[in-house]
Amino acid sequence: MTRYYFSSNLKIERFCRWLCTFFAIGLVIILVLFWNPLRDTEFTYSLVSVTVSYNTVLLFFQAVTLLGSEGFFLGLFSVIYWSIHKMLGFWGLVIMPLSIFVTSEIPKDMIRLPRPDVRGVTVPTYTFPSGHTSGAVCMWGFLSIMLKNSRFWVFSLTVIILVGLSRVMLGYHFPGDILGGIVAGIIFLAVFFSLGTRLDEYHKRKGISLPFLFILALAGPMALSLLPVVYAPNLMGYLAGASLGHLVERRKVNYHTDGSMREHVFRALLGLAVIILIIPGLEMFISPRLPQLQLLTFARYALATFWVTFLAPLVFIKIGLARCG
Repeated sequence: MTRYYFSSNLKIERFCRWLCTFFAIGLVIILVLFWNPLRDTEFTYSLVSVTVSYNTVLLFFQAVTLLGSEGFFLGLFSVIYWSIHKMLGFWGLVIMPLSIFVTSEIPKDMIRLPRPDVRGVTVPTYTFPSGHTSGAVCMWGFLSIMLKNSRFWVFSLTVIILVGLSRVMLGYHFPGDILGGIVAGIIFLAVFFSLGTRLDEYHKRKGISLPFLFILALAGPMALSLLPVVYAPNLMGYLAGASLGHLVERRKVNYHTDGSMREHVFRALLGLAVIILIIPGLEMFISPRLPQLQLLTFARYALATFWVTFLAPLVFIKIGLARCG
């Protein structure tokens, strides 16, 4: 049975699949043939000089680059989870850390290519592929696949292009890093939806036990957080908290996303404020010299998404901002 990811029209669906395949292959060929020019320092510096010469251009790209950041996606999918569509928000919170970890953080640490030497740009990770770009491909691509709206596809593709361009214009990446991020994002989405479809079919046939799901949700991310990758504790904390919280919420709360405009606004304000208190707020009380820093970082980020998927819905119900089923 054909799964429709791009359109309910079979011909359009097949065309889009082949288009993505050839596009990814074409980018790989370009990377191989033009690797050195795509990492040319002088060309990259010339683009950065344009950005820093005009405040309007600088502010524009600083705003655009946020649309590919983990903080933006955390806020976006939290609001979606609380007020629009619970499962769409949950899967967004799962794909966000997993995609960045797989498509960017692990490859960066394996390939170890330095970033452009631009004054004022200090990032504690390597450069290839671009995590903002691969994250933008995965997250905006995921939303587009789920919504299947042609206008939203155009919007998403525009955002992805601008996010990738912003990373070069701000001096964080070479052009080759952007192409690598696009390829990595396309491959991740293809594998994720393929595996997701098979797991869904297996679950419908045989089911998956609740204890196994709890163990998988906690033990898997915790083990991966111990890898010697800079942001492993952060990203895997997000994954563990979202997964555990959603499992508990489904069985103990059964939260409904409907409500008035006033309720939606107050949910967003309260929910996002607590996320800010947990992530940057708690960091101020943790000494960087603590030997268990990695575990504490994992726990802090896990608490943030556990708040999103379980504690926040529970609080919303208790204070009259939402209802349960």
